[in-house]
Amino acid sequence: MTPVLRRFHRDDSGISLTEMLVAMSVAMIIVVAVGGFFAATVRAGSTNTTSDANARNASIVLNSMTRYVHAASLLPKVDGSYASAVTQAGLTQLTFYAYINLDGNSTDKPVQLRYSLNGSNRLVQDQWDGSAVNGFYSFPGTSQTPTRSAVIGGPIASPTSDGDPLFTYLGADGKALTTQADGTLASAQLSKVRAVRVNLELGSATAGVPGSTHVQNTLYLFNVVYGTTTETGTP
Repeated sequence: MTPVLRRFHRDDSGISLTEMLVAMSVAMIIVVAVGGFFAATVRAGSTNTTSDANARNASIVLNSMTRYVHAASLLPKVDGSYASAVTQAGLTQLTFYAYINLDGNSTDKPVQLRYSLNGSNRLVQDQWDGSAVNGFYSFPGTSQTPTRSAVIGGPIASPTSDGDPLFTYLGADGKALTTQADGTLASAQLSKVRAVRVNLELGSATAGVPGSTHVQNTLYLFNVVYGTTTETGTP
């Protein structure tokens, strides 16, 4: 480019086609390099923004689940036995009883809760209030309309990019309980659940999408005696 500029000072004959092509090529290289850098910066900024939003959403989901799963409890029955705290356990669905103080009163009341993925792979929290007779509670089947229902986060990928399901169930020895072919626990296994491992990949229903948040947490059933596996019965 320097010889070209010098000739501009000597005469006004212009530049040749070859010189113009060289100058255009150099300019094009600069434009492509700058444009590529700008596009990469925009993509990175977008991914960071999405990742931040998904991380906050995942925190909300886990906080909600932690509160309720920690409160999972055996349900006393009229005959003196107890119904298992967990009543349904699948790869993407968990149903259990919990004693939660929802209204600020001193007495906790049992509720039946279910976490499951809807058709859009968003996590739904369903709650059924019980009916009390002489201090003992009974609950409608989960096919009945919930007392309350809310979408608390998502979309969620299950299995995750690591191949883990949303829910894994642990026994008193800390090992995963054996599931049936469809990934659910058999009725005899429900009373043995002492913890639920949550494998949460939030941001897309497709595993491994950039910007998704992937967290794992083990939620213990503190109200169920950890060293025993003998509680049985259903309401």
